[in-house]
Amino acid sequence: MTLCKVCNSKSEIIFDKIILNKYKSNYYKCTKCSFVQTDEPFWFEESYLSAITSLDIGLPQRNLDLKEDTRKIINSCFSEAKLFLDYAGGYGLFVRYMRDQGFDFYRQDDYCENLFAKHFDVLDTDYKKFDVVTAFEVFEHFRNPIEEIEKVLKYSDTIIFSTELLPSNNTDIENWWYITNETGQHIAFYSEKTMRFIAEKFNLKYYNKNNSLHIFTSKSLTTLQLKFAFKKVRKYSLSYFKGKFYGVNSKIKRNSLLEKDYNFIKNNLYK
Repeated sequence: MTLCKVCNSKSEIIFDKIILNKYKSNYYKCTKCSFVQTDEPFWFEESYLSAITSLDIGLPQRNLDLKEDTRKIINSCFSEAKLFLDYAGGYGLFVRYMRDQGFDFYRQDDYCENLFAKHFDVLDTDYKKFDVVTAFEVFEHFRNPIEEIEKVLKYSDTIIFSTELLPSNNTDIENWWYITNETGQHIAFYSEKTMRFIAEKFNLKYYNKNNSLHIFTSKSLTTLQLKFAFKKVRKYSLSYFKGKFYGVNSKIKRNSLLEKDYNFIKNNLYK
């Protein structure tokens, strides 16, 4: 019997797929929390010959979108936060974007080369704890989700992350674009029920936007905070003035760290 890697309940085969155009894998759905997982991914080493696959052509635009979403979430819900980490941050593009907006972000990634956030990697600092951690397009790669999420929570009790939630029926899951069996890197798929189970396990609150952008946090967020965090607000709309009145800081002004970072890197280039 196959057990769910999230809640340890019975999981049943719902379909199979060919991974990397050569390996057959079953896909199992948990009877309790609806988490979907593959067979044990023996193909992982082959899948990660390149940490970021050639199919991920949406990476630049995704980072542009996420920098705006993240800015709004932080300013609306975690305005007191000062120090940030992008977990499994890939090439460091998101970290660079966020530092350009004035957020003191650092990058963590055990597998991918740091191209855009050199000198601002977690290995370059003595920081062990952060106010907020981001983890975008990461959860679906977790071989052992509970263990991996526990690692992320050692950095912070607030995680802003993205992953697509499962369609409601098994046929839609089988034909779902997010499975990406061609690359073999997506092996863990979550329902809202799964997310709420994980939040409860770690004594956290769970919030999500459009089934793709999510928050785990120990902090209780208000309806107004979430409205500003998850919805674009026009500058002079009534909701903008309400937000100012009720203290939602979605319009915090931050100075870019670009010039400061440039001078720091220049001064340390040959040390």
